[in-house]
Amino acid sequence: METSIEEISQVKRRLNVEIDAEEVTRKLDQAYRRISKSARIRGFRPGKAPRRIIEQYYGKEILEDVRHDLIEDSFPKAIQETELVPVGGPSIEDEAIIPGKNFKYTVTVEVRPDFELKDYMGISVEKEILDISEDDVNKRLEEIKEAYAKLVTIDEDRGIRQGDYVIVDYEGIWKNKPLKGIKAKNFMIHVGSNHFHPELESGIVGLKKDDRKDIVIDFDEDFGDRRLAGRSVTFRIHVQDIKKKELCELDDDFARGLGADFKSLKDLRKRVEKDIALQEERRINRELRGRLLKKIAATVDFELPQAMVESEIERSLAHIRQDSLRTGTTLESAGISEEKLRRDLRRGAEQRVKEKLVLGKMADMEAIRIEDSDIRKGFQELAAQTGNDLATLQQYYEKNNLMDQFRDQLLVEKILNHLVQGANIIEVEEISQEDTRD
Repeated sequence: METSIEEISQVKRRLNVEIDAEEVTRKLDQAYRRISKSARIRGFRPGKAPRRIIEQYYGKEILEDVRHDLIEDSFPKAIQETELVPVGGPSIEDEAIIPGKNFKYTVTVEVRPDFELKDYMGISVEKEILDISEDDVNKRLEEIKEAYAKLVTIDEDRGIRQGDYVIVDYEGIWKNKPLKGIKAKNFMIHVGSNHFHPELESGIVGLKKDDRKDIVIDFDEDFGDRRLAGRSVTFRIHVQDIKKKELCELDDDFARGLGADFKSLKDLRKRVEKDIALQEERRINRELRGRLLKKIAATVDFELPQAMVESEIERSLAHIRQDSLRTGTTLESAGISEEKLRRDLRRGAEQRVKEKLVLGKMADMEAIRIEDSDIRKGFQELAAQTGNDLATLQQYYEKNNLMDQFRDQLLVEKILNHLVQGANIIEVEEISQEDTRD
């Protein structure tokens, strides 16, 4: 087997592979012997049909199988021989197999770009000063109080108001026929949230329990749910119940009711302040490292492997689809074009790929590696953050093949920490526009 490499661009290589005729003949002979043993050809017993007859019946199939085997056997060896490290799937072009002739094929692959990175230590970067105000604590306490609020049925004879939580049965009617899938029982609407439809939410204001009403909504042509888009739909509403939020008093009793050894509201305030400080400290450090990495990445310019960019876009799309499913919708029902979404995601994907390549370059230049001690420390910190047992966490990662991903995350953290230690940190109350721009 002979191999050669052509450089197409900074990130593309063409690998030329040529396999000796002797190897092609050997593979063909093996394939014909294998087929002849099982071939069922009228007039011949299994294994007794002449090769020319086998060729007539199975020639195309055999040539395709041999072609596949030759590429499958030789490609990994060619990659190893040429020391190429592809970052995406190969694009293969090959010639027809001709008995007695060498078999040639070419593979186009993308590789990581080679670029020069210098003067990346000692870069000046701003860091926000940690500042937790009393208003921050009060706001978080209000959020906690809101989270523990109860929905209770109103005990007064009144109609629906803005802010109420209304339980309804509804059905969508178009051209005097029920619309498939546009129907629900005991469905809760938070009036004024616009999570259902603004016209419907405003249309039920004033109704009382057990009231019925038909509300006509004219949907725009580009409305997300294609079942409703461009249609004038009548919603038949039956009010089952009207509820409101009942908030607890923010006092010592409320704090004690939360458990966690809180004896008073003062104890709860201290814990909330500590939690906010920890969260803000993580945010500040995360944003600091992000700004530092972006500044370093901006000092170099190189071609990006499109396979890595497309993979990053796919990863983002997968997260968006998962988030949509959790809310009970899909991209299609929300009227979101996947093609447009891909275009919108590309710039961010390209930036992340560039930063990953820069991080990889720095890891090589600084000889930064992940040791067993780093993995142990990583699991210890993860266990402390999540409150899970360390051994259980590690078993989960190993069982679900997440160790490589975890190792990559730790490596990124280690490189970024190394950069921060060598950076010129300027503490400021507010990050300047210059330090936040792309």
